[in-house]
Amino acid sequence: MPPVPIIYPITEFPNLAISPSKNFGSFINKLTYKVNSFGEASYMKYINDFRSKSLHLKKRKAGELSFQVNGKDIPVVYPISPFLFKEVKSWKDRVLISGFFFLDIGESRIDENLYEFLENGKKPIVVSFSSMPLKKPMVFKEKLIRALKETDNRAVILIGTSGMTFENEENIFAVEKAPHRLIFSKAKGIIHHGGIGTTAEALLSGVPQLIIPFTVDQPFWAHRLFSKGYSVGTLKEKNLESVDLIKAFKDMENKEYIRNAKEIKNIIESEKGLENAVKYIEKVYKSF
Repeated sequence: MPPVPIIYPITEFPNLAISPSKNFGSFINKLTYKVNSFGEASYMKYINDFRSKSLHLKKRKAGELSFQVNGKDIPVVYPISPFLFKEVKSWKDRVLISGFFFLDIGESRIDENLYEFLENGKKPIVVSFSSMPLKKPMVFKEKLIRALKETDNRAVILIGTSGMTFENEENIFAVEKAPHRLIFSKAKGIIHHGGIGTTAEALLSGVPQLIIPFTVDQPFWAHRLFSKGYSVGTLKEKNLESVDLIKAFKDMENKEYIRNAKEIKNIIESEKGLENAVKYIEKVYKSF
């Protein structure tokens, strides 16, 4: 159950480890998933040592147990939205696309001062890079402040490990962290890194978003959401300028992006990802 569609070989798009955005054609796309077997190749000496000495099993090759064990298919579940992958047919009945999983936020609350900031003024742009560190945090900060002033926007900055620091900047409320579910829904727009957890929460918020990806699966989600009209763009920190942020902030006021954000929110809510996955796992267990 990987949180990204990277295991089962398909023809519609390549392994995101090879390319997050290109399409090499059906044959090459499917072939790129063979790199998954290399992931455990460097550990096979230790795996086989354990298999033979401790488990008294035969040695095996890397990738040999990717999809079957003892002649039976290994169930594969992707806890992601099936709506975002409507064009993918080659998963067929082999992979369950359940829908996103969401944590129960329980008794989570917004800080009193932050709540007051949110309620007394225009809806802000929320910026959250979670655990992603910016390479030049203070340079990004200056570009962000310039774009906010130019477009007359307010902002809530969830600092995390971004490296940015704020001291009483006008119309900016900076806090180390806050519950995404509660903050995002009160935003005018969201800027984030494109990690799958944050992406799912941003989609659930029903407001426009801009993704600035860093690494791993983030460029994949940035490309997919932008190509389907569910984000206003995808930018990179290294060549980002204030004008790019200004354009993104203006796009967040575009009726089409606002409409798309509300549409995907309703769809994500209706998919019931966790419930679907539980039913599937129970079915697999009963038929094993």
